[in-house]
Amino acid sequence: QCSELGVCTVSVGPKDMTAQFNNLGVLHVTKKNMMEIMTQKLQRQRLRSRPHGLTDAERRELEQEAKELKKVMDLSIVRLRFSAFLRASDGSFSLPLKPVISHPIHDSKSPGASNLKISRMDKTAGSVRGGDEVYLLCDKVQKDDIEVRFYEDDENGWQAFGDFSPTDVHKQYAIVFRTPPYHKMKIERPVTVFLQLKRKRGGDVSDSKQFTYYPLVEDKEEVQRKRRKALPAFSQPFGGGSHMGGGSGGSAGGYGGA
Repeated sequence: QCSELGVCTVSVGPKDMTAQFNNLGVLHVTKKNMMEIMTQKLQRQRLRSRPHGLTDAERRELEQEAKELKKVMDLSIVRLRFSAFLRASDGSFSLPLKPVISHPIHDSKSPGASNLKISRMDKTAGSVRGGDEVYLLCDKVQKDDIEVRFYEDDENGWQAFGDFSPTDVHKQYAIVFRTPPYHKMKIERPVTVFLQLKRKRGGDVSDSKQFTYYPLVEDKEEVQRKRRKALPAFSQPFGGGSHMGGGSGGSAGGYGGA
């Protein structure tokens, strides 16, 4: 069912409209051969709309595009594209439906293949201002491909990310981060949001945990107390010479009376 170009074709219908791809394998491409393979794929895509061939300038453009793709492509993750075509009036299958792209498929030997999981956190609440330090224990993660996402509505609501660097990921099983500020500083009661681990590449996420933001507490009494703070009182005058007595005023008299 599959060609050397990696295209597998099956016919479905008219009764059963389900396609099955049994024992489907993925051919691994090494970094050494990546440029050649990517350039060939880009050329085939361009030739679909240019049956008369490509110019030298277009070939150089595709080679540059392949170089840029090589910088960002992760060879341990693939996606499958499924395209369906309906039969046209002339009998050919030439009416395309919208393609569907699969979820990321990880190389089983890659560290990124493990499922993301939050095991424990030492804090599940903090100030609405953010900046609270949280210790998070998790399953194996990659320090340069992980982030802590806070969100309120998974569809189109507020989201922010914990503040940490790759050096704050310890032995791939713990992350120390600081909470982001909530988008509203003035809240009258605690607000519960969610947080999850998320891979930067591929977009995989863990199950969510709850986190509560608490309102700011303005300690007015403490502020007033600091404003009323008295100047320090000394039990005896400075120095001891007679020339200091006149300058010390009442303090000198008080000392003599004692």
